[in-house]
Amino acid sequence: MGKEIGRIVEVRGIRIKAELYELFPPYIVERGRTYIAPRINAYVKTKVGLNEIVCQITGEFCDETHKGQFTGCFLELSVKGYFEGNTFVQGLRLLPMVASTIELLDENEFKNINNSGSNKSFCIGKDLFDSTQEYTLCFDSIIPSHVGIFGNTGSGKSNTLTRLLYEYAKVLREYNGGKILLFDLNNEYGTDSICDRKEKKIYCLTTRNDRGDKIPINFDELQEDEWCLLLNASEATQRPVIKTAYKDNRTEEDYKKLISRMIKTGQYHLVKSMQYHMSDYIDGINNFVWHSTNEIYYVKTKSTEKVYASAEEFERYIDNIKIKMPEDRLNAFLFKLYFATAIHMGYGTQYEFISPLLRRAEKLLSDFNKIFVDSNESIFMDSNIAIIQLANVNKDLIELVPAIITSHLFQEQVNAKQEDEIRNIVNIIVDEAHNLLYEDNTNYKHSKVTIEAFEKAIKEGRKFGLFLWISSQRPSDISQTIISQMHNYFIHKLVNPYDLNRIRKAVAFLDENSMNTLTVLGPGECIVSGTAVKMPCFVHMDQLEKEYRPSSENVKLFGEGGILEKK
Repeated sequence: MGKEIGRIVEVRGIRIKAELYELFPPYIVERGRTYIAPRINAYVKTKVGLNEIVCQITGEFCDETHKGQFTGCFLELSVKGYFEGNTFVQGLRLLPMVASTIELLDENEFKNINNSGSNKSFCIGKDLFDSTQEYTLCFDSIIPSHVGIFGNTGSGKSNTLTRLLYEYAKVLREYNGGKILLFDLNNEYGTDSICDRKEKKIYCLTTRNDRGDKIPINFDELQEDEWCLLLNASEATQRPVIKTAYKDNRTEEDYKKLISRMIKTGQYHLVKSMQYHMSDYIDGINNFVWHSTNEIYYVKTKSTEKVYASAEEFERYIDNIKIKMPEDRLNAFLFKLYFATAIHMGYGTQYEFISPLLRRAEKLLSDFNKIFVDSNESIFMDSNIAIIQLANVNKDLIELVPAIITSHLFQEQVNAKQEDEIRNIVNIIVDEAHNLLYEDNTNYKHSKVTIEAFEKAIKEGRKFGLFLWISSQRPSDISQTIISQMHNYFIHKLVNPYDLNRIRKAVAFLDENSMNTLTVLGPGECIVSGTAVKMPCFVHMDQLEKEYRPSSENVKLFGEGGILEKK
């Protein structure tokens, strides 16, 4: 039984007012027990018959002009739920009555409010207002869920994300069936971050040269619609060309006929591009020279005579062309794309409308070969955790790589689901998500591809065991669909009004009292809300051991560990 501290004097719906018996010191010691005195956001209980109702303190004030029977000091309470045996149930089935006494909760009752009901749980930190109480989360409630971690820079969100992943990584050492994939935009999660280096597969990607790591992926899984989006193809003129290339199954003889038509009809720009990019696969194409005055192709013979395309003997030089299909699937697609362009030019499409598509394809496929390797191997190899580092990747690929891999893993999970049962789960983590999942209505070249892939994952992934976790300092920049689909939120300090408004709209579990505290939270302090907790919790997150933290510590200038040295 807890200590009685006052009596209810007013009930207006879920808003309750109670008068204190006396003014209490910060800590109350009674019968060998220590209680935290009533304070903002603490919990108290009251009885209606044999039922115990739990209320949260939302305000305190003193009103001597309306002094009641006792001190004239009042508490404002909000009903949160009730106890059913030793189980806390959130809801309003019971409401307090005037003149009922209010009591402080004892230690076991506080634990019952936050009890996950599972032996498989882990501690995340201590109650922000009562450091003697710990908060635990159940693995079943937090891991198979969509999670959003938000807060200004330096607020502790990276520690929170790493803390959750660290606890899950410990479980994966003993159990199979779970995978973690983290998109690391700033290369902060290398070495021993989250877990020992040997326990994870790190892909350090780069488009600056060809010496970076390469991600295994089956290129056959890229469908024609995905190619259209990846190449930012226009609807009217460029998408039909891609679809023709994707379905192309012509023979070498068919390609030779197309080349003959290109040369004879004087498709200069197209032939010139093929001479530059496809000469390794089309032997003899460089023998044809463009006569700019007459606008016709010709061939120089050994006697330096010119044989023009209009001459009968010109056909003999066409027959000398040898076609060698590229073995590499990306180059094979580019090869087919050139011939698809020739086909559509024959339909009357202007080359000027299609040429930007070819330039984008040449650049994109060149970068693709620096990032991906055509393989059926798992991206995780023999590990449970894969880190994809993107700091040295150009802007286009920073957005496309996560989109491609997320779509790839989503399809794998769909295929792996057997007899309506999920056999394994994958958690996709995006740190600094505002740089990737932003809403951009002016230039959606590749961001649209990325947004669509992640929105599909967050809307449908749960059914197939795929879950999305994001961490960001600017929730207002992130797609509203993604923010609103989260199951659990860890919200650190936020001060920007646009960010606060986005959280206010998306997080249905937070009341205005909790929202008002977001601007004054300190480093490591956050509000945890969602399906993993029975009501919003104010938590001071435990800091992870230094060796497992990401490389995102605040810079220290002086003292031990400072970067400035005295001259």
